[in-house]
Amino acid sequence: MMTYDRNRNPITEGSRVMINGTGHTGIVRAIHSDGMTAADVRRQQTVEVEGYDGKVAPVELIRLGMH
Repeated sequence: MMTYDRNRNPITEGSRVMINGTGHTGIVRAIHSDGMTAADVRRQQTVEVEGYDGKVAPVELIRLGMH
């Protein structure tokens, strides 16, 4: 699944991202989108980032690079 970060850059599994507000950087490990619309995926906590406990919403992410 592909979704978009806060600046509307596409992010997918393997994208390098930074979590806004915390400065934590990591790689997107999974995007959980089963049964959701694209808008729901972008606004709800659906993304797992390597080295970060829990999930974050794509609108809280800033893409640093693709894989």
